[in-house]
Amino acid sequence: MGKQLRHWRHLVLACGVAAVAACGDEPAQDVSGTAAVGAALAGATVQVRDTQGQVRHATADASGAFRLSGVPDGALMVRCEGGLVSGPTQGEPNRQRLHGLVLGGRTVNCTPLTELALWKLTGGPPGQAFDSFGTATAKGLSAEALAEAESAVLAALAAGAGVDVDPAAIPRRWHDTPLQAGNAGDAHDAALDALREAISDQASMDFMGEMVVHGLCVADGNCG
Repeated sequence: MGKQLRHWRHLVLACGVAAVAACGDEPAQDVSGTAAVGAALAGATVQVRDTQGQVRHATADASGAFRLSGVPDGALMVRCEGGLVSGPTQGEPNRQRLHGLVLGGRTVNCTPLTELALWKLTGGPPGQAFDSFGTATAKGLSAEALAEAESAVLAALAAGAGVDVDPAAIPRRWHDTPLQAGNAGDAHDAALDALREAISDQASMDFMGEMVVHGLCVADGNCG
């Protein structure tokens, strides 16, 4: 009986060690995306904030792509700033701070389109939403609300926001659809190129965001 009990103890210990080892071998969860304004934002500083308030940092490569490891599941916000706008005007500093959101999944983009959708979703500057992002904030968000925000952005552009974009050509879920910056044959990238002509700096981005939230009365200066 004593020998059998020792055998079971050894077996339980071995199983416990194996379980710990298996946990340690679990692959880290990666999050990836693209920072772009049509052209890639090469060397942009990227911050990803999870619902616990933990911020991870990365740098976008020459194609605007970034990747972070060890990011927990759940809602995430991303901030991209700095870097250089690649393409024909390579070396031009990026003058916008951009944000993106993903409520699940492992891809989150950082573009003027994601910035405008967050203006609509949060009702104000996405930078403020990023700084205070947490569990309570995430609970108030939904995939349906994000989709509605994207549709509202397209409607605002189509209503005469001064941007030559074909709303029907832009893919839905641009916040987490893989994007290849600088690809003129991609309707998603072409829309960003068109936005780039209208939004050249932070002031014009914020103005466009206010217009998406409040309507074209912002341009006329007669919002009640």
